[in-house]
Amino acid sequence: MAVESNPVESSGALTGLRVIDLTGRMGGYCGLLLANLGAEVILIEPPDGDPMRHEGPFSGDIPDADGSLSFAAYHTNKRGIVLDLESHNDPQTLRDLVRHADVLIEDRPIGSLDQIGLGYKDLQTINPALVMTSISGFGLTGPYRDFKAPNIVAFAMGGLMNLCGHPERAPLMGPCDVAYHLGSVHAAFGTLVALFNRRACGSGDHVEVSLQDVLAADPFLRIITRYSVTGEVPHRTGHSQSTTVAETYRCKDGYARIFCNQPDHWRRLVHWLGNPPELMDPKFETVQNRFPLRPLLDRLIEARTLNYEAKSFFEDFQNRRLAAAPINSPSALLEDEQTQHRRYVVEVDHAHLGRHRFPGDPYKFSESPWRIERGAPLLGEHQPRVTKEWLRPSLEMLRRSSTTDGTNALPFKGIRVISFPTGIVGPALGSLLADHGAEVISIEAGRAIRSPQRGQRFQIASDLESNRNRKRIAINMKHPEGLALAKRLIAKSDVVAENFSARVMASWGLDYSSMREVRSDIIMASLQAFGQTGPRRDYVSFGPILLAYSGMTYLWRDPAIEQPGAASQTAFPDYIAPSYGALAILAALHYRARTGKGQYIDISQAETAASMIGPAYLEWLINEREPQPQGNFSTAAAPHGCYQCKGDDRWCVIAVQTQEEWIRFCEVIGHREWLTDSRFADHAARIQHHQELDALAESWTTQHTPHQVMMILQRNGIAAGVVQTAEDLYRDPHLRERGFAREVFHPQTGWVTRAGPSVRLAEAKVSAKDQAHFAGDDNEAVCGELLGISSAQVSELMERDVLR
Repeated sequence: MAVESNPVESSGALTGLRVIDLTGRMGGYCGLLLANLGAEVILIEPPDGDPMRHEGPFSGDIPDADGSLSFAAYHTNKRGIVLDLESHNDPQTLRDLVRHADVLIEDRPIGSLDQIGLGYKDLQTINPALVMTSISGFGLTGPYRDFKAPNIVAFAMGGLMNLCGHPERAPLMGPCDVAYHLGSVHAAFGTLVALFNRRACGSGDHVEVSLQDVLAADPFLRIITRYSVTGEVPHRTGHSQSTTVAETYRCKDGYARIFCNQPDHWRRLVHWLGNPPELMDPKFETVQNRFPLRPLLDRLIEARTLNYEAKSFFEDFQNRRLAAAPINSPSALLEDEQTQHRRYVVEVDHAHLGRHRFPGDPYKFSESPWRIERGAPLLGEHQPRVTKEWLRPSLEMLRRSSTTDGTNALPFKGIRVISFPTGIVGPALGSLLADHGAEVISIEAGRAIRSPQRGQRFQIASDLESNRNRKRIAINMKHPEGLALAKRLIAKSDVVAENFSARVMASWGLDYSSMREVRSDIIMASLQAFGQTGPRRDYVSFGPILLAYSGMTYLWRDPAIEQPGAASQTAFPDYIAPSYGALAILAALHYRARTGKGQYIDISQAETAASMIGPAYLEWLINEREPQPQGNFSTAAAPHGCYQCKGDDRWCVIAVQTQEEWIRFCEVIGHREWLTDSRFADHAARIQHHQELDALAESWTTQHTPHQVMMILQRNGIAAGVVQTAEDLYRDPHLRERGFAREVFHPQTGWVTRAGPSVRLAEAKVSAKDQAHFAGDDNEAVCGELLGISSAQVSELMERDVLR
């Protein structure tokens, strides 16, 4: 492969790539991610501007089309032009731009671009190499494809919302459009998957991202698979985490979260408590045996934490190698010394906002760092420049090889990834790559239990599903010969990914500098809790701790309940981190394809969680105002919330966004008298009186099942959704029709329902291997095929505990 030498052209992972951005709030973050990685992203707005220009919060609380912090949060680092796609001439201008573009991303209503001759098939005839990425609530096919899906609907239909909140109150959506943000990360990943495939086949593709698919694919909760194996329907418990005992505790100046689920952590916790006799029985080292102790533990722990300020407790507890974090507000996270050390926040210039701070991306590239070079565009700011420069092909189009085979194979065919996985993050990252054809080889410490005992069937099914479509070998990394085998495999691979604690790989002699000696163009991605640098790099953490540290727990709270934490009983960062990890690895592969250079990627899992709530940070960074928990309230719609329905703990969500929708809502549910009620005369009035409106809306929803509410309202163009339980997701006709939920057979556990990939490509294939092995099952195959080691030699290595 030719290596380009132009240092300017090589500066960003995606330098030379042209992206047309037809997104708003749902998909805007996708374009921002691509722009930060070096792509030239052109935001196309209608003549009156993106609707977010007119949505608060505003800089200085002064409404101004150029002062919207919402608009800045999604469209910073892009160039902007104005096109009226409903007019006679401007659609042709867009077609002219498409001719020399690499990517078009959009989040318009399904079919709306086709109606004006700008759908994928139309644009493909103009530019066969175009990659078009469509982001929607429910995808391009299936019975719900036309349903409206604002953030609250997507979150409810994805299954997570039912587990968040308090059992006696309404379920809670996540803060700050997290469904949109996570969907956009997967959309950016899918876009780069299609572009990587284009290098081989020469043709573009249509990338499809459904927010429901993305959320239902959560590898921590694994809701659909769990139900298929156990029949379990988990509910809100009111505790921070149902799988452990310790949770959220008061300190002198706030709250802190503890997570203790390992035997050695338990012993250290008991020692910190002064070795109370009632906790000394060794049986309590097992999590399940500690559940009856919960009230006692809560009293003992909080009696100690009340003597600390939250940050001091955090540091003292972590110095004992125990997992804890303060429930950081957004400002506390931004001002924390770890955040400042890693320079997560940068400064950017804007014509209206002036020089202001802006949250960056959660990864550090050694060769192609992300950059934010400009503020959000003024309306039509770059019109003359773009229309002139885009008359010629992009650098990416010029450099693209003409020696392509014209066939769409698996996008990552020929790419080999060595994974050193632990917990949820490592296997989930491997799955994202393996599902699109990468050969993923997991190197693990030992073999898994093979015979399911009572209560273990789901754990075994989860292990198999977490590690599907990859080869799994078990190597003793403390043995010199085991280390030598790992290095031989690395020498034959393209990527190494690991998520151990910060010092593990270096202790084996497998830090990045050592790997470069094995293969000079290797790409290595490390995903640690707090990253590889900074004063907190060695801190112990798990998903719930990162949720607290990032500021997400602070915002993910019912405003009527003081104590934070219980509203978000998830390990959401365990899904967020591998999503960003897969995107970063793809960007590095693109950079290597262009320059011949590998690189090191340092990913902070805490920063990946923080990146989900970027819009909230701008409140502090620009207005110096601490954002507060909003629960299910939104200033963008009224009614907007979660409403009780007929049935035991059954709920629906509704979001009425426009005046036209409000009129239809009142007519459909049989309450036309609300149209003449001065409290609800317009959007501003409905926001002011949202509590009275919520009560009236619930008086109607309680007469119907949640599915009735959804079908009645969605068929009339009003956004609504079921707060889906595990059983709802398992039976969901839309997911079944789209093939997202499908049955696979494991000899060890029987039939299991598998959640499909979060990203779909229309042309390229996805992996259909369906292989699911235990750790160590592929020792002979991998060592034989890649290293030329005979079966007899493999057996001998296992006898000597080199292989396991």
